Amino acid sequence: MDITQSTSVAFLFAGQGNPTIGMGADLWDINDETKKIWDCASDISGADIRRICLKGPMNKLVQTTNQQVAVTAINATLFTLCKDKLEGLHVAGSCGHSVGEYAALYAAGAVTLDDLFRMIHFRSRLMDELSKVNKGAMQAVKGIDYASMAALIAESGLEVDISCDNSRRQQVIGGTVAALREMSDVLVGKGFETTKLGVSGAWHTRLMADGVQQMRDFLANIAIKPTQHDVLMNVTGAPASGPQEIKENLSLHLTHTVKWTDSMERFLSQTSPLAFVEVSNKAYLGHMLNDFDGFSPEMALHCRKM
Repeated sequence: MDITQSTSVAFLFAGQGNPTIGMGADLWDINDETKKIWDCASDISGADIRRICLKGPMNKLVQTTNQQVAVTAINATLFTLCKDKLEGLHVAGSCGHSVGEYAALYAAGAVTLDDLFRMIHFRSRLMDELSKVNKGAMQAVKGIDYASMAALIAESGLEVDISCDNSRRQQVIGGTVAALREMSDVLVGKGFETTKLGVSGAWHTRLMADGVQQMRDFLANIAIKPTQHDVLMNVTGAPASGPQEIKENLSLHLTHTVKWTDSMERFLSQTSPLAFVEVSNKAYLGHMLNDFDGFSPEMALHCRKM
């Protein structure tokens, strides 16, 4: 679409998923600002994030503690590079898928660069530790909406949660490996397609419950400022601007469903022309928008092609 002064922009920030060796290698030394982002990521995490992204090995890159930091470094860098090209346009808001929510808050001026990576470092270690105690997995399910998925889970009696409500036609579920295996049999028997995700835990499920208070305690020492534009939070699918509200959303984020459908439908309900700018290493959030009424492909832009 042609972006004009009447166009509003919604920034969509990627989460974990599909890491590749070499991702971000073209970003970290473009200018002093991008170098600062990657230096900050490595200094706070204690890992050489540049080297891990460039050389791996893959089994190291996919580790939650490395992947979340790497994805956040890429998101922050790409936003820094693209924001000036959209200067003067109205920002309808930002939204991040799972860990991408933290970059969305950074883009809205709610947190400093140092605190961004402090939060990600803590969150990734916490989730990694919990996943080793409460082992779980996740599956994507195509062709089903949230209400239908919830009804099938309730009917099955299995301890499975909906991790992500991605669209009216895609859900992600999480739970123990045994519970997911049984749930998958139920879904396949009803004609649904399921795909196991390459993650090391059951994110956004009850298996992460022990981390909620730990996250609250950690965030109590983080300074969060009111957002400069709306940030649609995963837990509610609605904007949050106050520091305490944001902190509580980030804490509950560990166990609550990512309400991506509600967030995207909220953006699409506005009357002014809207452009979705996806901030990610490789486009995928824009593709999911094809499931939504009121969306047309020309409304989606990828930051690398601007």
